Amino acid sequence: MSVTCGMRPLLIVALWCLLGVPGQALCQTSAENAACGKAESTAAMRECQSDRLKRADAGMNAAYRSLSAKLDQRGQAKLRAAQEAWLKFRAAEADYQDDATRDGTLAPLIAERVRADLTESRRKNLEKAAAELK
Repeated sequence: MSVTCGMRPLLIVALWCLLGVPGQALCQTSAENAACGKAESTAAMRECQSDRLKRADAGMNAAYRSLSAKLDQRGQAKLRAAQEAWLKFRAAEADYQDDATRDGTLAPLIAERVRADLTESRRKNLEKAAAELK
């Protein structure tokens, strides 16, 4: 069986998942991740993850604004500080996980995917906090 060049990145990711190599975010599944998995080149996968991150950021920002609107000044300041710290964490975590490839061609893809996964999770947490405040 021959493997096309476009399939190689997918095979590498699948192998990483099976072997438990760092970069666990690559092994997570979601409808968007599955759709991005159908991309046939690293560039196409990166573009898909970049689009996914843009949507996740927009959703997270909307959830942040919704929660902030329900807080008093003190709560807003604490939320702002928490969000700034979370953004630093997101960047550091993406940097850590993409290091698994040591600057290989998949590093930017891994970093983008990690940022998207974490941003989607943060959006859910902010939405939950806003819903609990009434």
